[in-house]
Amino acid sequence: MITRHVVIGGMKHCGKSTQGRKLAAFWNVPFADTDILIEEAYAESSGRKLTCREIFRTEGEKFFRQKEAEVIHILAHTEAPGGRVVALGGGVPSNTLISEDDMHKLGFFVFLDLDEETAYQRVVRGGLPPFLEKEPDPAKAFALLYFKRLVFYRHFSECTVPVGGDDDKETVFHKLVQAVEEA
Repeated sequence: MITRHVVIGGMKHCGKSTQGRKLAAFWNVPFADTDILIEEAYAESSGRKLTCREIFRTEGEKFFRQKEAEVIHILAHTEAPGGRVVALGGGVPSNTLISEDDMHKLGFFVFLDLDEETAYQRVVRGGLPPFLEKEPDPAKAFALLYFKRLVFYRHFSECTVPVGGDDDKETVFHKLVQAVEEA
């Protein structure tokens, strides 16, 4: 059982949403995925239902990061008695429009640390995101982004859970439960 908010951050395709849903169900608390919240906020304000990828592509990065910051601000200032689990979009910790105070108010930050090579392989399998589509060398651009974001993940994390490429979802889940409950 948890009594606080748990926030899961890490690179794209490290398992934040999958594990976040499982943790929320395990602890019987609400779950929030910032990507879904951005999509819902965009649909409400524009009348158009688009995925984060489509919003980023059609509206641009500046617009997307602003929506992301708005969602984080709302989450940071909304209580959920008994705790909640939040899965962050991969770029949230490095979004300069999000205050450090809001990041800390979100809750206990767990960094799912997936190595760069495995993360890139998963990204490629899922289709290159808009921020890599036009890059002449997507692998190099991803590596630069990975190491830039790594600084922010480490800065905000209160707990790091290493995720190996060969870890199955159950292994990661048990690592997360143990890390949060022992912290």
